[in-house]
Amino acid sequence: MKIKKQNILITLFVFIIVYGCNKEEAIKDLEPGIIENKCFSSTVFLDGNEYDGTIIRNCTFENIDGDGLQLRNVERVCIENCIFRNISGNGIRFRNSGVSDGVKIKNNKVYNIKQNGILAPENQINTLIKGNLIYNVATSNTSSQFGAPHHGIYFQGYNVTITENTIYDIINDQGNCISIRTYGTISRNILHNSTDHGISYYSDHPGDSKRLLIENNMIYDNGKRGINMSSDGNSGNHIGSALIRFNTIVSDDESPIRLNDNLTGVTYDIIGNIAIRTDGGSNYIYTNLPYNQSNNITGSGDIGFINFTNRNLHITPSSTAVNAATGTTNFPIIDFDGDTRTSSNLDAGADEL
Repeated sequence: MKIKKQNILITLFVFIIVYGCNKEEAIKDLEPGIIENKCFSSTVFLDGNEYDGTIIRNCTFENIDGDGLQLRNVERVCIENCIFRNISGNGIRFRNSGVSDGVKIKNNKVYNIKQNGILAPENQINTLIKGNLIYNVATSNTSSQFGAPHHGIYFQGYNVTITENTIYDIINDQGNCISIRTYGTISRNILHNSTDHGISYYSDHPGDSKRLLIENNMIYDNGKRGINMSSDGNSGNHIGSALIRFNTIVSDDESPIRLNDNLTGVTYDIIGNIAIRTDGGSNYIYTNLPYNQSNNITGSGDIGFINFTNRNLHITPSSTAVNAATGTTNFPIIDFDGDTRTSSNLDAGADEL
């Protein structure tokens, strides 16, 4: 019996050494202002308004047991040109408690992340997520087994702008490139190779009857749909309107766009999109809800892309998308590349010749 107790104590001691001591304490005492050219191997935590206006740039967050960077109760923080890699938690996480306003996350590389690339709960407002490269994230499938998958960007906060990002290889079951739970703008992103959808809206947080704008995105080869919108059953959380315009979407075996029948009371405008379904199916917008549509182009394959096989979805002069949206007045003034659009010569999809 004594030997058995000794063995248990030895095992417990080894467990503490291996699992307890390897997890370093979060770094909470960085000086506010400009934090640059540093390498962090422990979680960095910016907490409180003393960090308002702080810039984190050209830093590397790697080999971290936990989240890479945590934020709480900060305003106008800018995180730019950083690398987040080999992280067992989330790349960047806003804490559940507190409110952060006007945070900018720009031109970072986020990869080899077990959970979400970027995670933000409800009380985060006016966030800009721009120009980031996010891939090989959500590599752990543990949470998916309990109905809580991870995503490239998982955003529950309000009035977010997610633009010009490239997001792909979302590994865990039911992972989306972008999972948004309220309202804002999602534009000019490249989204592919998630296990679930390119963009997924789910109404489990207050939508305040505001608008969700999805435009100028190139979305292809995801596990299910390009754009999927659904409800948790509480109509009080629904957004007021969804404007889905001038996206280029390629779906393999399901409709490129789906509006869940329970997502009622929302005004839907679906304008000037290219929707390709490579399995030959004829249903491109799956819903029984009423919606407005105009100037959309559908097909089962190459309608005149530069290189459809390799998914260069810019259009050629001979594409059926050329001038296909001329006549509509509801269009973004620039395209995926930032080229100007004009009402007199308006192409469908994310790319304007």
